[in-house]
Amino acid sequence: MSILIDKNLPVPLRDGVTLRADVYRPAAPGRYPVLLQRTPYNKELWPIAAMTLDPVRAAAAGYAVVIQDVRGRWASEGGVFFPYRDEFDDGRDTLSWAAGQDWSNGTVGCYGLSYMGGTSWLAAATGHPALRALSPTTAPCDFYHDHFWRGGALNIGLLAMWSMRAIGPAALIRGRPEPAEFYPLLVRLVDDLDDFEQVLRQLPLDRFAPARPDDERFVPFFYEFLRHSEPDAWTESLLVAGRHDEVKVPSLSIAGWHDLLLNADLHHYRAMREGAGSELARRHSRLVIGPWAHAMFHNVVGDLDMGFRANGLLLDLKEDLTKFQLRWFDRWMKDEKNGIDEEAPVKIFVQGANRWRDEPDWPLARARTRPWYLNGDGSLDRRRREAGTEARSYVYDPADPCPTAGGTLLLPTQYTPGPVDQHRVLGRRDVLDYVSAVLEADLEVTGPVRAVLHVATSGRDTDFLVKLCDVHPDGRSYNVCDGILRLSFRDGRTRQPVTPHERLCIEVDLWSTSMVFKAGHRLRVLVTSSDFPRYDRNPNTGELAHRATRLEPALQRVFHGADCASHLLLPEIDPS
Repeated sequence: MSILIDKNLPVPLRDGVTLRADVYRPAAPGRYPVLLQRTPYNKELWPIAAMTLDPVRAAAAGYAVVIQDVRGRWASEGGVFFPYRDEFDDGRDTLSWAAGQDWSNGTVGCYGLSYMGGTSWLAAATGHPALRALSPTTAPCDFYHDHFWRGGALNIGLLAMWSMRAIGPAALIRGRPEPAEFYPLLVRLVDDLDDFEQVLRQLPLDRFAPARPDDERFVPFFYEFLRHSEPDAWTESLLVAGRHDEVKVPSLSIAGWHDLLLNADLHHYRAMREGAGSELARRHSRLVIGPWAHAMFHNVVGDLDMGFRANGLLLDLKEDLTKFQLRWFDRWMKDEKNGIDEEAPVKIFVQGANRWRDEPDWPLARARTRPWYLNGDGSLDRRRREAGTEARSYVYDPADPCPTAGGTLLLPTQYTPGPVDQHRVLGRRDVLDYVSAVLEADLEVTGPVRAVLHVATSGRDTDFLVKLCDVHPDGRSYNVCDGILRLSFRDGRTRQPVTPHERLCIEVDLWSTSMVFKAGHRLRVLVTSSDFPRYDRNPNTGELAHRATRLEPALQRVFHGADCASHLLLPEIDPS
């Protein structure tokens, strides 16, 4: 089917601002269902605009595809960009516009990756009558719990990387069109990004130089996020958390085990299945989880090759991501009985086995959560020791933080996301290492992973980070999942004081995984207090980390034994 591309169509909003959109549609006259993506990354930037769904193929399949620059970005009007603040209202107005065009049949589906997934969810939360289906990929849900903060720690690498690299250059162009003013600022921005880790070491962080706090035309949201270091009405107003009861259409959530928004996608799925605004949405929402990192749908993830079945170009050797999503939209927007609504609600990629598997729900009801105990001799096993209290200790010095080594990252290219060999971390004096015996049989871990630690610190606040690793027979260790907790946020929502040397029992959320630890492998758990530049450094002084002007070392203790048995909780799948 031949297609037409209409460039920069005006989309008037109720407040007088005009946004611009490109439309890909069949050349044949007629009215077609609409697929809508709203992006801050330039609607003409093809590698992003077409990353998970090719608009040319979609148009050839009988859809009108609308890709719109959001408010304050690229061809759209609207002043200085501020993430998500206007996306609810702007999404609602754009849905009305798309449904009313002479090439539209009045129905709309929303899709998109990352930020565009967030705009899809916010548009859906309006309850607009034209909306029929969603396909958000790795989409944010809650700023505080799964986006820019985690366990109370600021994901400073993500915030700085996204603000300065993804948003910053276009913001410079928009704010200063004169080359004599623009190019020196661009050079400065690039130099700062090239010296990323050193820039993030500056104190205090709330005077972060690349963001230029004196320039309200650049990225004012960087400092606004810092000012809301605890969850409040402002942070919760920006995203869809708590609004799923307003979503009345089925959602297809596409996630990755090593994606920085994995927990958000899992939350979206559960919230839709349990509390969406219609029986149709509750019954038919779906979840797919591949082994991928953020915006990376390849079979090579980190240092490991998961096999070509994992590749987004040919999912499970059947179809690519575009075809998969078009089948989804065909069912709910064209009423095609193609069977996708009869497939399993959940499809997961089981790492280690490197195979896809259908499941009836998430988390898996047949998973059995079993403890693995961290012992004072550095071992890791299922047996709880009956001996008295033991402690292992280390000194965490924020001036020499433990370096980032894989994980759910969005950082400059020298920091590889996903599973990577932990040689940069192993052997450091500020890392406690616990290793199991060699496994005699395969061990599948599928579901949420948690760590319960009995700890104490000499600081007035500090962090504890836990990392689960798969140790191969050749000795290489690859991270599987991890989590961090800032002690002052140990209740999950409000900051509270930490008393030096007081023993605390804390729970660290390592999010979720699906992993087969093969016979001949070993499990490894690493405990430390930093992961830099991924997370901001806790100064140990009790100050808010982004306002701290000094750093202090802290003595950290992890306790073991009968009355304080630190352990990992693994959701194990018994062999069938």
